[in-house]
Amino acid sequence: MFKFINDRFKALSLPVALVVLTFVCFTFALVASTAVFTLLNGTLPPNLIAVVGISSIIASVPMILQSMPTIKYLQNSRERLKSTSDELEARVAELDAAYGKLNDARAELEARVEQRTHEVNEARREAEGANRAKSDFLAKMSHELRTPLNAVIGFSELLIHPDALPKEKKLEIIEDYAGTIHQSGKHLLSLVNDLLDLSKIEAGQIELYPEAIELAPFIEDIHDLMIGQAQERDQKLTVAIEANTGCIKLDRRALKQILLNLLSNSIKYSQHGSSISLSLTRQEDNILFTVADEGYGMSSEDVSRALQPFSRLANAEMAGADGTGLGLPIVVSMVEAMGGTMGIDSVVDEGTTVTVTFPAIAIAMADHKQSEASAVA
Repeated sequence: MFKFINDRFKALSLPVALVVLTFVCFTFALVASTAVFTLLNGTLPPNLIAVVGISSIIASVPMILQSMPTIKYLQNSRERLKSTSDELEARVAELDAAYGKLNDARAELEARVEQRTHEVNEARREAEGANRAKSDFLAKMSHELRTPLNAVIGFSELLIHPDALPKEKKLEIIEDYAGTIHQSGKHLLSLVNDLLDLSKIEAGQIELYPEAIELAPFIEDIHDLMIGQAQERDQKLTVAIEANTGCIKLDRRALKQILLNLLSNSIKYSQHGSSISLSLTRQEDNILFTVADEGYGMSSEDVSRALQPFSRLANAEMAGADGTGLGLPIVVSMVEAMGGTMGIDSVVDEGTTVTVTFPAIAIAMADHKQSEASAVA
């Protein structure tokens, strides 16, 4: 009986449980008394409800006293259970958040590992490419050095034994051999100079000494240096200079080497009897040096290869031109070292136009220096 009551009323508050329990006892006693009086007497006494009420209250007191601690304990247990359930839910939420952070950390770690793996693979490919480039460089370098050295050694050995030469043509042959040795020596010196320039540029040790350069006489000097080489191939070398070009502040030796290399390429890689031009123009605050020829020209792929050291193109072989393949890469590096840019526009069998542009700051500094010199004069 007590267990039945406890199970039914444990969810109620204590006052409500007592009222309900008293009502249940009264109802039970009333029903039982009515049944007993009816069965024994056949009728109900007039004061039955009062008697039953008093007796049910008296009878319910022990039951109420017995149930009160149990109900109170169950109510406290319910509250503790609810508190524990809330704590467990909070703990589950914390664990879910920690699990989410762990998943995020794992995903980030996987992404970093993947990125690092990609970087390592890229570094490995770059190292392999650098190793191949080094091997290719050494192979081409040995070939380029061996060719003039073999000529120097071979012809000098013949000159060591002049008695082996026919007497009637000895002087002519000696002059020819000496010319070949001289030409090979110049080629070897040019190669060594190019290598030194390239190594300095790649190491960031190129030394520049900017100075104000009057462009008109400078371009005329370049023309005078290259006209002989062009005339040997029956080529026409022309120069066009705008009147307002003025001065520019750059390294004189580097600028001269840039233009000489570009003109030399145009002469070597153009047909006999073709025309080559060097023009100097000023656009807004920029100075443009343009070398144009009517030579063999290049495709876009050839242009990319020509900018790599020691690259030799098919049109260079058709022209029968010698060279180290270092001239154009050195030109690009020198132009960039002096703050300029270089563009190449080339069409196969139509010719090539190379434009070197230097920015306004170099012109402004040079113009200012020239103005100061004029004021002093």
